[in-house]
Amino acid sequence: MVVGGILVATVVAFISSFAFYSVAPAAPATAKSPPTRPQAWQIIAEVLRSAVTATLITGLLIAGAWSGLAAGVLLGLALWALPVVLLTGSVVWENVPVRGAALHAADWLIKLLAIGAIVGAFA
Repeated sequence: MVVGGILVATVVAFISSFAFYSVAPAAPATAKSPPTRPQAWQIIAEVLRSAVTATLITGLLIAGAWSGLAAGVLLGLALWALPVVLLTGSVVWENVPVRGAALHAADWLIKLLAIGAIVGAFA
């Protein structure tokens, strides 16, 4: 049952990111270049990233003896602090535009909440 949750969460995370970036306004750095289709290796890498994230959240839920949709969403929200801290560092130290970092932070929030809800419901 847990493996099914990881698989569903992986697919949902991948699709939600694709949908988010399809409708989100382009970040300033990418607005100048024409949109390109992702290459096959990039799609595979994104699916693997989503699978690793779903597996990690599932493992944390199990280790904490938590289950249910609410616990998964709460864990996803708590884990969102990690990409926010990393993205803030990229803005402060690498001159990444705030708008671009905010777009990625929003994508991570959606992804982590969705994954948490799904694997929490399966756990």
